[in-house]
Amino acid sequence: MTKQQIRNMIILLVVLVVLVGGYFGMKSFREADDAAMEASTEADIESVNIGALSGNGICKLSWKYEGKDVSIEKKDGVWYYGSVSLNSVTMSSKTSDLELMTAKRTLTGDEVDLSAFGLDDPANVITAADADGKTQKIVVGAKNDVTGDYYVYLDDDSSKVYVTASSVPTDFEADPETLAAETSDSGE
Repeated sequence: MTKQQIRNMIILLVVLVVLVGGYFGMKSFREADDAAMEASTEADIESVNIGALSGNGICKLSWKYEGKDVSIEKKDGVWYYGSVSLNSVTMSSKTSDLELMTAKRTLTGDEVDLSAFGLDDPANVITAADADGKTQKIVVGAKNDVTGDYYVYLDDDSSKVYVTASSVPTDFEADPETLAAETSDSGE
């Protein structure tokens, strides 16, 4: 064999090794991608609804805003903060969010560390009640800065901590006066 033939043979061998490596690399990448997709699908399936009340049936809500207790009530289909009527679209959205609140993950047993999740000194406590007197208390802890999810537990059962992406914690970081229904002045 000549030097030229040996060099060509080595080049072809190197190309073959690169192609075989690329094939196995792509196969591994595809398997990892499929596994991630399957895990994502399983996580979606494992989401559990933790909203215990029907949004349309909720007639009382309370939460804390800037250290003060806020309480609002629905009378004759209209939400009121004291004597001030509140925006019905906004309130419908908030009660719907409560009804549809889901947990992406449930932490129990050794996974529960109330102080690590900000639940030993809650950011907020939201209480909803329906016309039948059924209530649900949502104790809101810290926000996970990486995922944007919140840690919550329900009622007085701190043995189960839920990880939720729900907008409920932020829905109730509201000054009730900003929820007032807009009125139009005919003189303007």
